[in-house]
Amino acid sequence: MAFFDKLRQTITGRPINLKEPTFIRDTCDAEAQIKQMEELKKTASPDVAKQIEQDIKMLSYGITGENAVAYELKHSYMPILILRDLYLNYKGLTAQVDYVVIDNKFILIIECKTMTGDIEINNNGDFIRLFKNASGKVYKKEGIYSPIVQNQRHLELIKRILCDEMTSLNEKRCSEILHSIVVLANPKTIVNMKCAKAATKRAIIRGDQLIAYMKSLHDANKDGYWFTEDAMYRVAEILMAHHQENRVDYTQKYALASQVAGEQNKVVEDEAMYSTEASSETISETPLYKALREYRLIKSREEGIKPYYIYNNEQLAQIIALNPQTPGDLMQIKGFAEAKCRKYGDAIVRIVRQYQ
Repeated sequence: MAFFDKLRQTITGRPINLKEPTFIRDTCDAEAQIKQMEELKKTASPDVAKQIEQDIKMLSYGITGENAVAYELKHSYMPILILRDLYLNYKGLTAQVDYVVIDNKFILIIECKTMTGDIEINNNGDFIRLFKNASGKVYKKEGIYSPIVQNQRHLELIKRILCDEMTSLNEKRCSEILHSIVVLANPKTIVNMKCAKAATKRAIIRGDQLIAYMKSLHDANKDGYWFTEDAMYRVAEILMAHHQENRVDYTQKYALASQVAGEQNKVVEDEAMYSTEASSETISETPLYKALREYRLIKSREEGIKPYYIYNNEQLAQIIALNPQTPGDLMQIKGFAEAKCRKYGDAIVRIVRQYQ
């Protein structure tokens, strides 16, 4: 950058060459995964095809929500850098981040949620999904993992990365410029936040409020720390350096599922089919590994399902490596969505703590 451009940027606090929203990464790994599953579905057995169809539906729903957020970002007309669908891996910690927006006065971590139906948030910050019948009467309530807590974990990992690798940043400055927000991408979602605390209400917005929210963040930072354009790109470069493709071997998953369809629950068979480098002989001999495997077997027999439906050997090894202290920590492992964490998370965490 020329001397006078640098001088002008220093005086105005505005990027020089960056004029509009610019995607550094605009790829969604889920789209490639859907293509892979569509191919597998063509030759799959009816039972496996049904499972594939359910997975495709869930992924497609999430992509629709992310695309809606991408549309808002592209039409913000702000000189920002955007990273989409980052799978960060840093010092043994992982996080799948929907969006990182880099402005010269803030970094925003966005968790995109395409929730269906009615959602209620109580005074404790609990998210509750309400199921209603045709007359509108609630017949079932189901707790879901807080996306606010989930996104805060993403923010903390990004803060750790940037503080470690950017000499110009420290904890104080990161706290000033790093922000997280949950964006509800489904316009039909109804959220009742009457009893929610003020901080919870501030942490959730609708998709059509995103642009105004970002402009308010920029305007609020009048005298605080800000990035030069070079520094904005440096932030993007650092985060991209810790991104890795989130590969899912659907071929193995569904092929194995079809092979064992109709068989009895046999842990020995499941162990052989899902052996990986992560499930090495050393790990498999530890008391924690054996306890987690025993729990998996007991639960699978109770529910009449295959043990690997609860978690396979690769996920078991990841649980040991992750050392989760809360059910929410398990969401860092691929395949542990909200429902699975809610169902098995407390028991898994108790087992992990028992053998620490």
